[in-house]
Amino acid sequence: MTLRKLRNKLLFLTQTAAPKKILNLIVKEIELALNRDRLACLPNALTIDIGNVCNLRCPLCPTGRGDKSAGRGLMKIEDYKKVIDELAPCLTNLQLHNWGEPLLHNGLVDMIRYAKERSVPVSISTNLTLLKPDQAEGLMGTFIEKIFISCDGASRETYGKYRVGGDFDDVVDNIRMLVRAKKKIGNRYTRLKLLFHVFRHNEHEIGSIKDLAGRLGVELLIDRMRPDMGKEIFEKARDAIRRDKEWMPENKEYSPFDLEKEEKLKATACRELWGKSVVNWDGSVFPCCAVYGDRYSFGNALSEGFASVWNGKKYVAARKEILGKIKASNTVCHICKQNDFLHL
Repeated sequence: MTLRKLRNKLLFLTQTAAPKKILNLIVKEIELALNRDRLACLPNALTIDIGNVCNLRCPLCPTGRGDKSAGRGLMKIEDYKKVIDELAPCLTNLQLHNWGEPLLHNGLVDMIRYAKERSVPVSISTNLTLLKPDQAEGLMGTFIEKIFISCDGASRETYGKYRVGGDFDDVVDNIRMLVRAKKKIGNRYTRLKLLFHVFRHNEHEIGSIKDLAGRLGVELLIDRMRPDMGKEIFEKARDAIRRDKEWMPENKEYSPFDLEKEEKLKATACRELWGKSVVNWDGSVFPCCAVYGDRYSFGNALSEGFASVWNGKKYVAARKEILGKIKASNTVCHICKQNDFLHL
């Protein structure tokens, strides 16, 4: 985290009267600066995948492809509350999505409300194809911080090429439904953000998606596409490019790769292990949102307690490798590092 981002985060937390969150954030930065591998802090950012099931079949997503290396299911409300109760005092960011569609969980609104009642900022990312009127008002009534709406096209034809099984018109209608619900409730707080991933087949629609977001009255986030998300940290950039090149935009501004040199455009270093974590629907813990597959779990937050996993053998070994204290760890982080942190 840059000094500017840290200052802004501390200012926000000071204004919202969260001393334990502030202390945890400061301790995290100190421990990172001191190259600590066993931590007194807990993660300030958490992803809980409340259900890794989805109604779409996006070709670069392991859920959409039907990858069976991770068990499928929806998180039980009591399990969710157990995780939140342990970590809420330190959390400055909670995402209730990863490999699935959060609107498929009937308890989504209650989950958001439970976290918000404990002063935890919440966001979700959704394809928004399944929204119902009562659900729209329920979401707006929680005053959730952000709702990201994945819409990778400004037309039916372009949208359907990647969002297989979705309907562009339904998404647009549901965005309007959310906007109406937001106004009805008088919610001026929640940010609705149209998320447009740039692929080769839709990069010509960047101007059109800007116009559409303006007409709908929502913010727009233009983001880079990712190669096969279930494989990206397990391979070199060259392999990802050769397999998924047809999806990759030609404009380097919107691509993480140099397609001619077959390499990443920007070198990165991972710091996820000091401030972020991911809990799957069954309680299994992963070091970041890019890890897909049950075999790579670092432990289980429900059976062991999250704090125990956070300073368990796998987390500590992974941190040591990232810091250069050991050459190799028996963790998925070793694989990711060997492949140049392709996700980052």
